[in-house]
Amino acid sequence: MTVFANQAAMQEQVIEEIGDLRLRVDQHELAFFGDVRLGAELPECNEAVVIVHGALRNAHDYYRIIKKAAADRSRPPKVIAPQFLTGVDVHRLAEEDTLLRWRPEGWKSGLGEISSFKVMDVILQRLFELPGIQRVTIAGNSAGGQFVNRYAAVGREVSRKAGQVRYVIANPSTYLYFDRLRPSEGGFAEVDASVDEWRYGFGGERPGYVTESAERYLDQYLSQDVVYLLGEEDDDPEAALLEVHPAATAQGTARLDRGLNYHRYLAFKAGRREYKHRLVRVPGVGHDAEDVFCSPKGRAVLFGD
Repeated sequence: MTVFANQAAMQEQVIEEIGDLRLRVDQHELAFFGDVRLGAELPECNEAVVIVHGALRNAHDYYRIIKKAAADRSRPPKVIAPQFLTGVDVHRLAEEDTLLRWRPEGWKSGLGEISSFKVMDVILQRLFELPGIQRVTIAGNSAGGQFVNRYAAVGREVSRKAGQVRYVIANPSTYLYFDRLRPSEGGFAEVDASVDEWRYGFGGERPGYVTESAERYLDQYLSQDVVYLLGEEDDDPEAALLEVHPAATAQGTARLDRGLNYHRYLAFKAGRREYKHRLVRVPGVGHDAEDVFCSPKGRAVLFGD
C-alpha cells in the first residue's frame, strides 16, 4: 500500500469549529468565517483577502492569522475564510443535509458533487458584486496552497477577473504540472503516466469542472499575478502531512525544494514569454502559516505592496 502523506491520519479528525456564516452554492451552503456577509453588506474598503485553510480545515485559525497580518493597515481588507468540510465534520449536525462537504483529498483537487473550484468562482462573483471592491487576493498555505495553485490554472472566474486578483501560494506539498516533465539533475525528464495523474498533472480522470487542454490552462496560469511564498526552513522530508507518494516525490524531496523546482519549471515552459510570477523566500520560517503570512514579506505580498 502506498503511503499518501506523513501522518495523513491527522486530517481525518473532526474539526473543532465550523464557520458561522453561509454562502449559497446551488442547493447547498458553504460554511465560512468572515467580516463581510457576501451579497448583503457594503465594504468600507476596496480590497478583500480570501484565505484557504490547510488539510486540517481550521479556517477559523486562518481567518485570525490574516486579520492579525492586516491589523496595522489604515484600511484593512475584508477577509473571507471558506471552510471545505468533510463528512466527519458534518455528521449528525442539524445542517448535515445542506452543508457542503468533500472527501479529505477531494476539495484540494476540485473533485466532488460540487467542485470546490466552483465554490471559489461563486466567492469571487459575490465579492466583485460588492460596491467598492476592486482587488481580491486569494491565498493558501500548505493544502490551501495546493488548492490556490490549481484554481489559478483552471478556475473559470480567473480569466474574467484578470488583473484584479492576486494568487499567493504558500508552502504547498505539490503543484500542478502541465506536461509529463518533472525536475531531474541538470534539467527535466519525462515521467511515467502514473505520476502525471490529476492534481499533479493532467493525466487520468479529471474533475468535470476541468474541460480544457493543459496548454490552454498553462496560458491562463502564466497570465495571472502569482506569488510563491516559501519558508526557507520548510525543508523537512519527514514533516507532518507532507505528501510522499510517487507523484509527490517526483516533484522534489520537501516543500521548499518542490517550490524552487516548480518555479524553475515554469520559467522553462514560459520560454521568452513574459509572465508575472514571483518567488519570495521567507528566511527563518518553516511550515507555519502565521509565521509566513505575518512576516514582513508575507504581509507585503498579501496586501499588494
